[in-house]
Amino acid sequence: MALLGPSEDQMKAIRKEVNEDSNVKMEENKLLIKEWIKCQPHLPRDYDERIVPVFLRGCKHDLERTKRKLDTYFTLRTTMPEFFEQRDPRSKQIQTASQTLNAFPLPRLTPEGFRVTVHRFTEAPVNDFEPADIYKFLCMIGDIRLVEESAIAGDVFLFDVANMSVTHIAKLANPLLRKILHCTQEGYPQRLKEIHVINAPPYIDKIVNMFKMFMKEKMRSRFHIHSTYRSVYDYVPQSILPEEFGGDAKSIDLLQAQWRKKLESYSDWFTQQHSVKADISKRKASKSTSQDKNLFGTEGAFRKLEID
Repeated sequence: MALLGPSEDQMKAIRKEVNEDSNVKMEENKLLIKEWIKCQPHLPRDYDERIVPVFLRGCKHDLERTKRKLDTYFTLRTTMPEFFEQRDPRSKQIQTASQTLNAFPLPRLTPEGFRVTVHRFTEAPVNDFEPADIYKFLCMIGDIRLVEESAIAGDVFLFDVANMSVTHIAKLANPLLRKILHCTQEGYPQRLKEIHVINAPPYIDKIVNMFKMFMKEKMRSRFHIHSTYRSVYDYVPQSILPEEFGGDAKSIDLLQAQWRKKLESYSDWFTQQHSVKADISKRKASKSTSQDKNLFGTEGAFRKLEID
């Protein structure tokens, strides 16, 4: 299942968006970042170098920001083992996670060069829904994108919550939610442009507010609520959407099955990645990363969240 790259026109828009005026700039900056990593005693040497262009574009070729993002990414792989260890795509936990939440990027980009990722709660028994396994599953997809993604201008997330229940929300409302949002916002180079919530229930405000509590200010204004999928066409071309959303792409079940096979094809890679993380004991004393403060002790925030 390919992540299709941009057309010539899309690439022009993407390069303008990510501040990449030439291939020469990319090659020069890749070399600078790889040399910088070699000089950091706490960072791994056996990382997959295909991730470097994705980080550069996600940081709009700001070298200092790219360094901080990479440092944070490798450090989170050490400090958040619940998301980055024991990642066997064939394990019962990951298989069940993919059956309770369909999640995958669509093959084709939007005209602006955005990658759209679909998330859909399924009709699987809510007792099978385990947020910790879901978050690990999502990070596995994110890591595959780090090595396979071509140039993109940013990300668009679609969440179909037609099958989400109050029990799902209650399970999500735990300290792991803050950790995964911190991980994805600070550790991954995604440039999230829009978040669309589709088939929204009457209590959607409580769901959105739960996520907004732990999101950056600029992200809080990027939510769009839809009672049906049709109004999504104002933002995402109908042609690239799955057939369940009236689009021309394959069905959600087929796309999910293809991504499940892709995950399984990365089994050995995930095993090799287990040791690719920061060695905090070797970090220079002057270095620090943003996840060191206010990461834990979040239970109080969830006690304030009331779900009717």
